[in-house]
This record gives sequence, structure tokens and C-alpha cells, in this order.
Amino acid sequence: MEIKCGNQKLEAYPVEPFIYEVSANGKKEFYQNVWDAFESNLHMNNSSAKITKIPVTPTSDEQIRAEITAFKLGEKRTYPDEYVKEFENTKPRSKKKITLKSVLYVLAFAVWLTWLIGALFLLFHSR
Repeated sequence: MEIKCGNQKLEAYPVEPFIYEVSANGKKEFYQNVWDAFESNLHMNNSSAKITKIPVTPTSDEQIRAEITAFKLGEKRTYPDEYVKEFENTKPRSKKKITLKSVLYVLAFAVWLTWLIGALFLLFHSR
């Protein structure tokens, strides 16, 4: 694959035929470099995060040349929709659970607010 860097044209190829999946708490992220996967926020912020090395088949040199030629000729590379679909995140977001701890916090706040209003009422109406 040719890339343009400044005034130079260079050839670039993937370093290794793997991608790395970082998964933790039901979330997944994918990286092409193991160090990027290791330094990702998902991995650094979760001690239970796992990195999985997934082998992939690199694009052949013939296919790369065909894509470059098609691009130079202005051919729009489209694929049938029944074979290639855009990723849609259809997994519903989890709803926040009401815990006993949060109920107790709300109750404590309500008691404190009632006490504060009562104290202010007595302070200003006692004269």
C-alpha cells in the first residue's frame, strides 16, 4: 500500500497479522498494536480487562494493487448490501439500578433539609 508522507511516496504494510481485543465489563475495543491495546483506557482502568490476540488474514499484494488501480481509475468500490452491513449497536443500555444505599442517601438528605428549614423557620420567627 502506498502512502504519501510529505513529498515522498512510501509503501506501508501492517506490522503483524493480528488485531488485539481489549474486553472488560461487557465493553470491547480493538487495536492493531499490542502496546496500544495495553495502554488503552479500558485496559488501564480495569484490573479485570483481558487482551485477546486475534489472527487476521492480511490483504494480498494483488488485492492491494487492484484497489489502488481501481482508486486511480475513479471506480467507486461498492459491495452488495446483503453481504456487508454497517455495525449498529443494538444492545440496550443498562438502566441504573436503585440500590438501598442510594435510597438511604436521599432519605438522609431529606431529613437534613427538613431540619434546616425548621431551624431557619424557628430562627426568623422566634422574635
